[in-house]
Amino acid sequence: MVLKILNNILDFIYPNKCVFCDEVMPLNEKDGICKYCYSDIDFIIGDKEPNLSVFCYDDITRHSILRLKYYNRRDYAKVFGRMMYNKLLKVDMKKYDYIICVPMYIKKKKKRGYDQAELIAEELSKLCGIPIEKDNLIRNKDTLPQSKVSFEDRAKNVEGVFEVVNKDTLKDKNILLVDDIYTTGNTINYCGRALRDAGANKICYFTLSKVVHKKYLDI
Repeated sequence: MVLKILNNILDFIYPNKCVFCDEVMPLNEKDGICKYCYSDIDFIIGDKEPNLSVFCYDDITRHSILRLKYYNRRDYAKVFGRMMYNKLLKVDMKKYDYIICVPMYIKKKKKRGYDQAELIAEELSKLCGIPIEKDNLIRNKDTLPQSKVSFEDRAKNVEGVFEVVNKDTLKDKNILLVDDIYTTGNTINYCGRALRDAGANKICYFTLSKVVHKKYLDI
């Protein structure tokens, strides 16, 4: 009884909000997504390894991801990690040795206080049991955000900026490479190239959201 009262107090102080519309949800809705937004999300279907994504990157999802990235909504990572886990249930998770996230430049991470891709990867790791390999894949210099660079220059912006610190750890391992957004694919693909150069075996590119053609959407 006491625990129930405490939970009700916490729900009042910290109301349960939808990660997409940021509106307060009924107490009995605990998945972090209101039923209205859930029906509006364009879930991606038909995609297969080595390229997986959960939902389309559009107006609904973009604002949510931006709140996680730039407005300290770290609590969103739990919801997004669970959504990625639900997607991963459709594949053989046991074949992956490590989860690795696309890294943020270390000074930028210290300034922001967290790396949103790492937070999502940590939640995914807790749910699926695949260990997360941190600080091995690094970004060796700062770059402009890809959203601030023209499509023509995005590949050049991230070329050669990723490297593996300890190659022996990744030799012959299967990697689940995690990021929040897939647009042109340049960033995550260059990460994959660095992992392969370090001796990694198979790599699955797994993103929360993706800019995608309508034919692949669950609509």
